Amino acid sequence: SHAQRLPFESITLPYGPQTLWPDHCVQGSHGAQLHADLDLPHAQLILRKGCNTHIDSYSAFLEADRTTSTGLAGYLKERGIDTVFVVGLALDFCVAWSAQDARSAGFNTYVIEDGCRAIDMNGSLENAWKNLLSMGVERVQSADLLG
Repeated sequence: SHAQRLPFESITLPYGPQTLWPDHCVQGSHGAQLHADLDLPHAQLILRKGCNTHIDSYSAFLEADRTTSTGLAGYLKERGIDTVFVVGLALDFCVAWSAQDARSAGFNTYVIEDGCRAIDMNGSLENAWKNLLSMGVERVQSADLLG
């Protein structure tokens, strides 16, 4: 939250330009809850991000300052994981940043398109796909993985 500012305004922070978003996924709120039907007994890690009030957080791997690591890449590599499948909201922001960072960290990376939804603000979805595909991130559908 930024007093006197509206969602979707752009401001400049020490690490660069930042779009302001409506408050969402706030710990303890409905928006941060995991879906009740999600089968979690086998889950080994629930990653918490966006906890620094001075740095926004899009990626599951790096905060928006592009230097603060969440520790996810190391966690996955320590376990011998070499492939990452990314789903979620919003495809053109958090999903895209996570997929880009996964690929940059050396993971084979797939975005499951029908497991995502985009905001698509001013061409952001098309730009995200261009960037992802140019980096070698694969664009797949869930049916591609089930057969």
